[in-house]
Amino acid sequence: MIPTPQSSAPLLDDASLADRAVREIRRMIVAGDLPGGSVVQDRKLAEQLGLSRTPVREALGRLAGQGYLRRDKRLLTVQAVSIEDVMEILATRRLLEGETARLATGRLSQQRLSGIRAAIDGMASPREVSHDRHWTVDDLVHLSIAEASGNQTMARLVKELRERTRMFGLSRIPRRFAPGKTEHHAILSAIEAGDAAGATRAMQLHIDHAKQGILDLLAGTLAPDSMANLPNDSAMEGSAP
Repeated sequence: MIPTPQSSAPLLDDASLADRAVREIRRMIVAGDLPGGSVVQDRKLAEQLGLSRTPVREALGRLAGQGYLRRDKRLLTVQAVSIEDVMEILATRRLLEGETARLATGRLSQQRLSGIRAAIDGMASPREVSHDRHWTVDDLVHLSIAEASGNQTMARLVKELRERTRMFGLSRIPRRFAPGKTEHHAILSAIEAGDAAGATRAMQLHIDHAKQGILDLLAGTLAPDSMANLPNDSAMEGSAP
């Protein structure tokens, strides 16, 4: 019998393709490309991702189970994050991230700390920093601390809750750009100094200020989408929650 030639690059199976679809669709949801309340269609997503409908359907089922999507009769829609949801999320993050900051104390190398600080300082002006870059740096700070805690369950929960926070759809909080950078530096300084209690307080204060910034914005007359049209720097200054 003549052996069948084997490809040197094995094709991905449906499970691997579904994993890829989960990552891509979740990224689209978190980034706001698929906003809360929007209808999700497997055929359209399959075409967009260059995949067949089978792994995309599998991915959508997983994301529904994880709470990113919801079934409404025959429709599948992106789960919206309400103000009540985000307040609960921030309250939970306050507890979790206060603890990860405590556990991370003394566990971040000087090289890592220097890299995080350089990324924070690299955001010189809110007018020159895209929303995506701002979230990337904010993730670098919070997720580096969570990972350094050594508690993988906490690190995973922090990542998931930060994704839910971003799904709320508020890219920046007015007048929080510079204070947010200062607060991040305070957290890192306490961790570097071995001050576990101080790191906890600094992290919790940072999240408290982000929460208050959201409440102040929602209680005012400015809509988040109108911020980019305002000419003064103070209206553009913001920080990711």
